[in-house]
Amino acid sequence: MERFSFTPDYGAQQQTQPRILKAQFGDGYAQRAEDGLRATLLRWALQFNARRKAEADAIEAFLVAHRGVLPFEFVAPTSAWTVTGFRFGTGDGARTQFLLERPLALGGPVQLVPATGWGAPPVLFRDGVQLVAGTGYMLSASGLVTFVAAPLAGSVLTFSGAGERVLRVVCESWSTSIKGFNAHDVSAEFHEVMA
Repeated sequence: MERFSFTPDYGAQQQTQPRILKAQFGDGYAQRAEDGLRATLLRWALQFNARRKAEADAIEAFLVAHRGVLPFEFVAPTSAWTVTGFRFGTGDGARTQFLLERPLALGGPVQLVPATGWGAPPVLFRDGVQLVAGTGYMLSASGLVTFVAAPLAGSVLTFSGAGERVLRVVCESWSTSIKGFNAHDVSAEFHEVMA
């Protein structure tokens, strides 16, 4: 599947609107149910401002080629992450499951979030020694690490990896404005679709 390689401006807006089925009854009572297995899909309102004509034309050509019906990959803004030697736990001799977590952002207060969306599985280390996936541990897509044997008490568990949140989307509408000599604005709305 083709990937949209252009970076939108800051200020991209994400909208979430759950799909629901609603039956309205005469006495004011309503019954609601989710519409489908993944009833919550994202929408992104994106701006590509003050772009050179060549880039604006390339964005438009990409969208025209997909005609509003062919899905493509889109990396959610600011979702890319990279960590090297990040500590995710300390062995206690009994616990076998740990969750890979990473900092939400560099700098500022440390807020941890699950380390998911990797292209290649993260590399795990125990006391600086690289571990072998499938032999000493199993790693789920949610970032849950399950060790075959509990790491010894005091052993330091770290990992290195990178990831990003990749959505499968379509673009049903976009517009282009000429702002000046070699300055073009493109606006587009991407709708997430089922994978």
